[in-house]
Order: sequence, then C-alpha cells, then structure tokens
Amino acid sequence: MNINTIENTSKKYEAIIFDLDGTLYDTSIVDPLLRQLRQVKRMSPEYHQIWRDIDKTIDGYKEYDGMADVLNFIRENGIKTVLVTGAVKRRTNKLKRFNLPLMGMVTRFDVGHKKPHPAPMLRALEILGCEASKVLSIGNQVIDLQSSKGAGIDFALASWGVRGHEREQLMQESDYVLHDPREIIGMVKK
Repeated sequence: MNINTIENTSKKYEAIIFDLDGTLYDTSIVDPLLRQLRQVKRMSPEYHQIWRDIDKTIDGYKEYDGMADVLNFIRENGIKTVLVTGAVKRRTNKLKRFNLPLMGMVTRFDVGHKKPHPAPMLRALEILGCEASKVLSIGNQVIDLQSSKGAGIDFALASWGVRGHEREQLMQESDYVLHDPREIIGMVKK
C-alpha cells in the first residue's frame, strides 16, 4: 500500500470535485429511507411518500467538523469546485440553502451513466475547464474512486464518511487518504 498524504506530496490541484453524501455532509439520516425506497413499487403511493420524507431530511444533514473551514477557503481563494453526486435533482436543488461555493453540479440524470462510470466525472471536467491531472476528486465510496480513476482524476478518500465493508479497498486504492476535511486546504493551489 502506497498511500500519499499531504505531508509527502508536493502536487497541488487547481480544482476539486466533491461527492455529497458522506463527504461534504453526514447524510446518514436518509439511509433508512433509501433502503425503504428500494423495497416498494416504483411510482406507488408508498414510493411518493418516501420521497416526500427524503425531501424533509435535508434539514438533518450535518456538516463534518472542519468542512466549513474548507468551504470558506474555497470561497476566499476562488478555487474551482463541482459537486458530482448520485442524488437526484429534487434533493440537490434543496442544497442551494447551504450556499456551497460550486461552479456546477452533476447529478445521476445529467449524463447517460451514473457512478462508477466515468461519465459524471468527465462532465465535471467540462464544467471546470481543467485537465484531469489538475483536478482532485474527493469521495467516500468505491464508486467515487472508480468513476474518478476512469476519468483519469486523482482520488482522495474522505475517510470520515466511509462505511464498513468498502474501507479496506478504499484505503488500498485511493491516491490519498484524508482524515480531516481541513487537509484539503493543503492540497490546492491558492
């Protein structure tokens, strides 16, 4: 295992691609509802009620400790950022209340494929107007890693949001392992 850290790399990135769930915010409040959604018939009354309940959970999203510092740094230094998420538009539209410093957002329906396919990351590169080698993708799941790698983008594991069974693979295959969101600040050009 040859994991880079901000202490042993001199590479600085011009732009960041963030995942949402488990990376920017602790959104685990929605997990039980998403599991329920998979168990009901699509477009049934129960399906629509679960979506209404999911829409209400956004007030329960918790920003990870240190993430406010990162987002303020991004704002103050004009760092290019895009959000790439598997969340649907109706949920991501509600993120506007958080005033995230984003150039754009790529959801599961904005491209022909969802993560782990590289298409969402390739679309993010278009929005950023950057070469893949100048962009760092930050996420907490194997699909984030695979999508990033498929697009030729370096991947940093947001270890604060990793859940269970994927941890070992992510620790071995990520370019970087971040233990605190504030480490992101040291990885971007000012």
